[in-house]
Amino acid sequence: MSNLLTFFNEARPLIELQASFTTFRVTSGLWKNRIIILGSMLTGLLSILLMIKHIVMIFDGDLNINIMMSALASIGFCQLPLKSMCGMIKRKIFYKSLTEIEESFCDQEDDEELSQIAEKHLVNGVKIWKLITTWIIGFFRLGVTLVCLHLRFSETDGFVMDWSFLPDNSRLWLEMAYFLQFIGILVTSQSGIIVDMTTVFIGVQLIATLNVLNDYIRLINEKIKPIPNYLKTILEHHCNVVKRMNLLNEAVYEMSFVQIVISTLVLLVIFVLLRKDSSDIFAIISCLGVMSQIFALCAFGEIIKINTEKLSEAFYEVNWYEMSVKDQKVFLIILGMAQRKYGLKAAGMYVVDIYAFIQIVKLAFTYCAILYTVSN
Repeated sequence: MSNLLTFFNEARPLIELQASFTTFRVTSGLWKNRIIILGSMLTGLLSILLMIKHIVMIFDGDLNINIMMSALASIGFCQLPLKSMCGMIKRKIFYKSLTEIEESFCDQEDDEELSQIAEKHLVNGVKIWKLITTWIIGFFRLGVTLVCLHLRFSETDGFVMDWSFLPDNSRLWLEMAYFLQFIGILVTSQSGIIVDMTTVFIGVQLIATLNVLNDYIRLINEKIKPIPNYLKTILEHHCNVVKRMNLLNEAVYEMSFVQIVISTLVLLVIFVLLRKDSSDIFAIISCLGVMSQIFALCAFGEIIKINTEKLSEAFYEVNWYEMSVKDQKVFLIILGMAQRKYGLKAAGMYVVDIYAFIQIVKLAFTYCAILYTVSN
């Protein structure tokens, strides 16, 4: 077994857990993973129901801060069941993408330099994915803890879930309600993030594959003579990149659209909250969390787009005029493929990039201003 495959196998348990979360796989796989996923989903659904019940119980015709906080959290938490449903529908596509990635860790080039290039980028891709997982989950855990502490010691906000079915004549039951609210928000928020991590892993490995291909193209002048079928190798890698890009877009077809729609709605509510009280810690942390989530998706799409554009730039350094006629024909095929624009798309229509992030924030802020003006 190669060192590269061994490295991949070390990360396999976490990959499988995240993939099971994304595709809501509770009928197969490890029992531990099934229990965690099912428990997280039930906790999320219960939290949403308790928030909706809280809104219904206290709503008296006035949109106060507490109602808007419950509405904000319940809308945001809807990402978990909706994304899990989308992932379950596209389960075969996700696992096909993961299989393609595993095969890339198994394949080894005969040339030592090419093998080292592939190993470097693939290993870095796994390390970056692990770093993203650790930091994002840590950030959301910290944010949820601060929000729940704010709710616990707030004189006006208090609960965003309804706990009227618990006894209210004891300090112990009151603290229990706050603790259960903390667990509900923490588990649902964290699960909503983990659902996205399989997409992050596939995307990071796609970027790593693009980097490998880019380095291979820049070595054409050196390798074309010692390796007669070098252009064929590049063509195969390029076809593999296009295949993975299509699989990724197909896998996140509905999921990315759900992310954009819900993030826009949540940002709209957050901006209204901030207009009412710009110092509200719940709104501030929620705004940072939602904007970082949608920014990460859009930045991801932007990086993929930039890396695909780099491929055509790398061809300018190739001495194509020194090749044989046969190699020139293959080179033209690769060049034509490289000049096509590839990128991440939501619902197959909307390009996901930094411009899309700006448009989402702008749209939410515009509707916030309209609603705030009409309400006053």
